[in-house]
Amino acid sequence: MISIRRRLTLLLCLAVGALFIATGLGVFLAMRGLLQKQFDETLTAKARALITASEIDDGDFEIDLTVQDFAGFGRGGEDYFEIRRGNGELFLLSPSLEQDGFRITEDPRAGTPGDEEPDIFAARLGDGRPARFYLQAFKPKDDKKKRFRDLHLVVASPSRGMHLQLALLATVLTVAGAAALVAMVPVIRLGLRRGLDPLDRLSAEVKAIRPESLHRRLDADRLPPELAPVALNLNDWLARLEASFERERRFSSHAAHELRTPLAELKSMAELGATWPEEATSDRCREILGVAGELESLLDKLALLARADAGRQPVTLEEVPLAQSIDDATQRLAPQASERRIRFDPRIDDGPFHTDPVLWSTILHNLVGNAVAHAPPESTVALEASPRRFWMTNPAPDLDEQDVEHVFERFWRKDESRTGHGHSGLGMSIVKACVELLGGHVSADLTPAGHLQIKIAWPDPSPVKSPRLASAAARGNEARTRPRDRW
Repeated sequence: MISIRRRLTLLLCLAVGALFIATGLGVFLAMRGLLQKQFDETLTAKARALITASEIDDGDFEIDLTVQDFAGFGRGGEDYFEIRRGNGELFLLSPSLEQDGFRITEDPRAGTPGDEEPDIFAARLGDGRPARFYLQAFKPKDDKKKRFRDLHLVVASPSRGMHLQLALLATVLTVAGAAALVAMVPVIRLGLRRGLDPLDRLSAEVKAIRPESLHRRLDADRLPPELAPVALNLNDWLARLEASFERERRFSSHAAHELRTPLAELKSMAELGATWPEEATSDRCREILGVAGELESLLDKLALLARADAGRQPVTLEEVPLAQSIDDATQRLAPQASERRIRFDPRIDDGPFHTDPVLWSTILHNLVGNAVAHAPPESTVALEASPRRFWMTNPAPDLDEQDVEHVFERFWRKDESRTGHGHSGLGMSIVKACVELLGGHVSADLTPAGHLQIKIAWPDPSPVKSPRLASAAARGNEARTRPRDRW
């Protein structure tokens, strides 16, 4: 691929070359018009001098010889004229034509003029040389008998000198333009190199940023106005990338911790059974099964998130009874809610609701379970639902605005010591993944009263038509044949 510097150099050279050509052509055309105008004015002056000098003396037509010689029509002169009758008959010719022995021209335009207005045109002399011609009908003075009323004058002046001047001008313009363009190439290259130095410096600064130094930022104040927005956007991108790397590091640390705890329990129980076989009772085996179940549940959640990230989670749309599905979710968690004296306040605007039953059940189970586990005892969880949206609100006195930003982050828990049991910190991230698979949008807010409000918005109450959902459904065709689990 051609570099920007080389492309700009080529474009600027072409633009400057085109400008030189246009300027040279304009100068040439202007000078040609000026020289031709001056040439025609001189030719007109000579012709009018002949007309003025013509007279009738004793019944004969005469032209003052002094005027002829002065105007260049005498013998040895380079200008020529003929006076013709209306029928084209030659009436009089200049001494210069008599000497050279040719007719002024064979061009038909030199015939009888249409009116008394003069006409100037380019043609060739009788000997083939290029010339400018002046044609005008006229009436001699003192022609009382009207014997010479049909005369017209044809005056010619060779234009070879003017053409030579134009050729010289064209040569000078061409050579000067080519020399200027050749000299301009290194100037353009130097200017571009200096002009693109800030871009090179920006490239070097970006190249120097490594994964371990994502905290570095580009100094946009030192850059030209054209590059400052690029630096600001790169700084935003670096901030997001740094936050993403930090989330990945936290994810790895938390995942290792969550996996290490049940594995350590299993190992200790196995060591206990190996050391004292009599301790391998049915109760101890049930404890092992419980720990293994927690570990299996955690792995299932991670598998769901992995399939959602890769777009391989199957999505099947069905009409789901909205009110019944929410009631089922609250009933499943009723024992835990009763133990902590949590009350549910459902406000449901029922209607046709099309969704994936498994994903929708996963969303409800995680949201309601999260509220039951973390809401203060004796509090109320409000559930507002319609085919277009689902809102859940519960008291969250321990959360602040900064905590809300991490709600959907994987393995995030308010308790950094991670001493609690039964919750791995994946529930809200699973909710977000499932909502996005269904084409919806989920957000979390903290109200002024200290209530956590989870808002889910669906694009349409009818079967979802979003491209994301259609793509996910298409990718899940093959996976639909597998049995589906609930998380």
